[in-house]
Amino acid sequence: MKKIIAIASAAALLSAFAMPSMAAKKSPEEACKVHAEKDKISADKMDAYLKTCVEKHNRHHGHTAKPADTAASTAK
Repeated sequence: MKKIIAIASAAALLSAFAMPSMAAKKSPEEACKVHAEKDKISADKMDAYLKTCVEKHNRHHGHTAKPADTAASTAK
């Protein structure tokens, strides 16, 4: 009986911590802006930094191009 209560309590605690972190996910652009501010990237280098940061994020996490990007590239 104690094992069941312990397992149920552990599951409740884990779900309590996991749910807010899943809801608080930022877009790659927002996360890269936070990193840029923390790394004190100058304004003239910000666009290049954000572009490479988002590309690295997408490549690392296996994201594909946005539908707007693919539609624009096929329209050419």
